[in-house]
Amino acid sequence: MVKRLFVLAMVALTALALGGCGAAATPAPAAAPTSLKLGYSVWVGYGPLFIARDKGYFKEQNLNVELTKVEDPKDRFTALNGKQLDGLVSTLDTMTLYWRAETPFVAILGLDDSSGGDGILALKNKNINSVKDLKGKSIGVNVGSVSHFFLDFLLQKEGLSDADVTLQKMKQGDVPAAMASARIDAGVTWEPHLSKAAKDPNVKILATSKDTPGLIVDVLIMRKDVLTANKDVGARLVKAWNKAIEYQKANADDAAAIMAAGLGSFYEKADDIKADLEGATLYDKARNAKFFAGSGSGTALSTAKFAIDLWTKLGQIATPIKADDMIDASYLEK
Repeated sequence: MVKRLFVLAMVALTALALGGCGAAATPAPAAAPTSLKLGYSVWVGYGPLFIARDKGYFKEQNLNVELTKVEDPKDRFTALNGKQLDGLVSTLDTMTLYWRAETPFVAILGLDDSSGGDGILALKNKNINSVKDLKGKSIGVNVGSVSHFFLDFLLQKEGLSDADVTLQKMKQGDVPAAMASARIDAGVTWEPHLSKAAKDPNVKILATSKDTPGLIVDVLIMRKDVLTANKDVGARLVKAWNKAIEYQKANADDAAAIMAAGLGSFYEKADDIKADLEGATLYDKARNAKFFAGSGSGTALSTAKFAIDLWTKLGQIATPIKADDMIDASYLEK
């Protein structure tokens, strides 16, 4: 009898033990992916977003990211402020034009730095040999855009302003034709228009963004309410981006092919991506740490402050805003 009770007790204990093991081995339900809609335009610096998407780096971070093409920055920011987009990519200076206290957003990550991809063209027969020589000349530029920002930065360094030149409003892609027909003396544009226009024997490149590091920087911008509702979503986006950049460094050919296929438009093949990368520096973990550190020249804060001051002087910004309210480095990888 005692032996039988002992056996029954052991069976019961074994069942309990197995039941406990079974409960411990059952995984907790996986959290649903965080869905995000990010707006972008066609530019080589945004290409790594497609690497992160196609190589599964967003999915690794439990993110379901939809990349939505919206070419006009005004339309992108309108969609962001209207909550049709959760985030977008744009230049830091452009971001300052659309920031509103009632719908705040912040730059959390640098994507790329224009290091020769933007520039000023000049007709050779107009005796324009420096930025100072632009005084009194007609200049084709997309007014209120990053090209205008770049031009005014260089003019101010020479003690000049918009009042000292004649601005002809046009899109960046229209500058080469206007130069070829001599409708303007100089023009501000970006790649691939910059290099193509410079092939004209009557046109020369006067200055490029290679001389202004940290000035024209594309950033990832997120609505603050999205970041607040998803505490670690910013950090997960950063990790996916950083992994995409490391893939691009190690697999340049395949990365270029992915970027070309994702961006499309004038990027018809991988070589088109490689050509434009010669005028852009993609931001990795180390470069972001430097860009978001402090407030010295070439940092996120200094560039944002310069943009706010410039656009305010030109009447583009009417309500006082602060650069500190639109920069957040807390999501960067340490």
